[in-house]
Amino acid sequence: MSLASRILGIPGLEVERVDWNTKIDVWAKPNKRPSCLYCGCRHLRIKATEKRTVKHSRQGNRVVMLHLKAPTYHCQACSRYFCHRFTGIWPRLRASGDNHLEVFETHDGGVTQNKLSNTHNIIPAMFER
Repeated sequence: MSLASRILGIPGLEVERVDWNTKIDVWAKPNKRPSCLYCGCRHLRIKATEKRTVKHSRQGNRVVMLHLKAPTYHCQACSRYFCHRFTGIWPRLRASGDNHLEVFETHDGGVTQNKLSNTHNIIPAMFER
């Protein structure tokens, strides 16, 4: 496990590249194939690869953005398709669980919605949801 993977705290990622600008951009992909979600078979074929961009957390004053390559697998046994699931990142969401928890704890600690929207790059309506 690389140092960047340990800082992210998401197991099973292979970090390809990191850019340090006004925000931290991390490009990563999974380092191993999972078993089928439906039948548990290990014989999977990569059908396609989609790109996911996820807000992860903050390192200092910078937001960490994950650019993930998420393969779509085809199971040879049950002929079903599924996308790769990353630990700590929920399907169909654009923010990780760490980011949701960090925003909740900061807002619960007394920081205003306007201040949080500036520091975390989130619209104010997101806090009310």
